[in-house]
Order: sequence, then C-alpha cells, then structure tokens
Amino acid sequence: MTQTATGTGRAGGELVPEPLGDRIRRLRMARNLTQRELAGSRYTRAFLGAIESGTRSPSQEALAYLAGRLGLPVDDLLFGRPANVAAELAAQLSEARRSLSAGDLDAADRALADIQRRAEHYRLDDVAGWARYHRAEAQLHRGRAAQASAAYDELATDLTGPEALRAAVSARQAYCLLVGGNAPRAVALLEERLRRLRATPPVDPDAELRLTNALMYTFLELGWRHRARKLEREVDAVLGRATHQEWVAQFHAVAGQLRRDGELDEADRLLREAVRRYAELGLTREIALCHWARGYVLLRAGRPAQAGTQLRQARELLAEVGAVLDHAGATLELAEARRREGALAEAGQLAQEAARTVTDCEHRELMPEADRVRGLVRAAQGDTAEARRLLGRSIDRYERAGLTGEVVVTCRQLADILLSTGEHGAAEAVLRRGLRAGERLS
Repeated sequence: MTQTATGTGRAGGELVPEPLGDRIRRLRMARNLTQRELAGSRYTRAFLGAIESGTRSPSQEALAYLAGRLGLPVDDLLFGRPANVAAELAAQLSEARRSLSAGDLDAADRALADIQRRAEHYRLDDVAGWARYHRAEAQLHRGRAAQASAAYDELATDLTGPEALRAAVSARQAYCLLVGGNAPRAVALLEERLRRLRATPPVDPDAELRLTNALMYTFLELGWRHRARKLEREVDAVLGRATHQEWVAQFHAVAGQLRRDGELDEADRLLREAVRRYAELGLTREIALCHWARGYVLLRAGRPAQAGTQLRQARELLAEVGAVLDHAGATLELAEARRREGALAEAGQLAQEAARTVTDCEHRELMPEADRVRGLVRAAQGDTAEARRLLGRSIDRYERAGLTGEVVVTCRQLADILLSTGEHGAAEAVLRRGLRAGERLS
C-alpha cells in the first residue's frame, strides 16, 4: 500500500509534500535512533523499514506509537507540522487582524493568504477558517459587500467547527443581509442560529456572545430597543466566561448605543470600556466606531453639537483606515447632526457625499437614510418638491429593506412638510401609510 504524501519542505517558496515514511526517517535520524530502537518492543525493524520506504502504511495504533516514541502529537507527525507552527500562525493571524483594522489592507491580504495556505497544508482547519474569515472582512472593509457576502456564505458551507468561528460567520452573513436590504432575513438567521446553539449544551460562551452582539445590533438598527435590552440582560452572565476579548469589547460598544437621554453616564462608561479593550488589542477601526457610537447616542439625546465632535473624529479615523461603509455611515450621522444645528449647506454636502458611496456599494440600509437626510435638508431650504421626492423614495426604500420603524418616522416627517404647505389630503395618505407600518411594527 502506498502512503499519502504530506509535507513540511519548501521549494521556490512553496510547501513541498513530504511522504510520511521520509518524515519518520528524518525525525528518527535527527534523534539518533536506529530503526530497531524506534520500533521498540512492539514492532520489528522490518516493519518500520517498510513504513519508511513507503511500501506499507502504519495503522492508527502504530502511528500513535511511533509519534509517542518520537515525542510528537500524532497530527504533527501525520501532517508534518513543524514545532509550534499552530502558535506561530495564530500569532501571525492576530497581527494580520491588527493590520486590517489599521487599514493596511494589502499587507493584511497577503499575510492572510499565506496563513491560509500554510494552515491548510498542515491541516490546521481552525486557523485556515479564521484566515478565510478575515479575508472576507477585508472585502467588507473596502466596501465590497457583495463579494464579502459570497465569501462568508462559502465559508459557512465549508465549516464544521469551531462554534466561535461559525458564530462569527453567521453574524457577518446577517450583517450583509442587512446591508443588502433584507433585515427580516438577517433577524431570522441570527435568531435561529442562537436558538440552535443554546439547544445543544455545553454552550460555547464566545459563540453565544458573538451571535447575541449581532442580534442586539440588528435590533438596534430596526429600532427595537426593548428587545435589544432584553438580549443584553440575557448575555450579561456570559461575559465573565467569554475569552474572545474583541467580542467582549463589541458587547460594551453595542450596549452603550442602547442608552438614551438620562443614561448618558452609563453610555459613556460602556463606550469607554469598549475603547479601552480595543486599544489593548490594537484595533484602530473599532475605536473609531466607538466615537461614532458616542455621537449616535448624543444626537438622540438632543445634543447635536457634542455629537458632531464625536462624529467628526470617527469620520476622520475611518477615512484614514479606508473603512468605506463605516465612513459613509458616520458621514450621514454627522450630516444629520449638522442639519439639526442649522448648518444646512454643510449637511447637504455631507449627505450627498455619503449618498454617492452607499449607492456605489449598494448599501440598501443606508441608501434610504441618505435620501431622508437630504430630503429634510431640502425641506429646510424651501425646496419642497425635491424634499417630497427624496422622502418618498426614502420611505419606499425603507419599506423594501424591512426597516419598518424608519418607515414610521419618515412618514411623519414627510406628512409634516405636506401639512406645512397645505396639502392635507397627501399628508393624510402618508400618515395612514405610517400607521399601517406601525401596526406591523407592534
């Protein structure tokens, strides 16, 4: 029987397959052992010679015996893994993650491709899976949501474990659905994945935390704060057992955004804790997202000037690291802050800039938001016809995306404009549409 070739060598920078027998001979000789010494009392010298020559394959029992005699884990012997290669690749993966967050996308891509190739070669499936996950993250970072979505879907099909990686992929699949204008499906995916995870104990706390973070965020985007706060209470007990510190930081960031006026001190505490943890991990983009989150909270607490300070900082940092979709989102939020301050020209320019980006990237969650902000700016500038067009399109787009809460809000805003111009019939029709949406929401 001929043995499978699996390798450790390199030629021209490429990993070269090394037959198992050659590997056993190399390792034996490196330890100054004869064939008889390695075979010990359990096997004959001739048996070991046949394995080394490739004319015989060892059984699992023989392989385990020989690995033990050589002082190696079985898989390291079987797959030709160099000493400490798993730890080395994990460290490189962490460094690539930091490069990605800092916006050094080309370097991160190269490193992740190499990590994936080596991990696959050495059958380190978990490490290879994480490398593929972060390569998809790089696509999302660049604003290529469709390509990222396809990569997450492919990875989800290939994965059998670990649970934490599967949860991370599910969370990103749901985010891509949200970006693609399918909020109901995003919620359904996360709820089903979380239900299945919790139904098969012991539950991986990191996986539960990642899925819960994603569902809390999605509920927040849908305006379902009460449901998000309920999830926050449910997962609170998991925090102490979670080991994935980035996801612990993420929990604090999302929980901070759930606070409103009267809870600003608590929001600030949670977001500062998120920033502290992200800083320890060296994650630049995520720190910028915390500034955006702080601006988001302040704006909804009726403090647009303070919100603007945070949002400008977020916008600058996100531009520096090249996070295309996040930059557009923070820009839109800043446009709304400036509109509320009465800086209409600047608000319009910011919203128009964001609109171009989200249209190019087909970000169907932010496209209606861009329409809404621009419509409200036009209304304040006295261009009622354009305001009606933009707000009407915003309502249509929100409805198609399943963002029912935003439909209700935008219908009320458009109705106010129509009432101010004496168009009572049109205002009534828009309000009725908002009421129907509100009934679905409740």
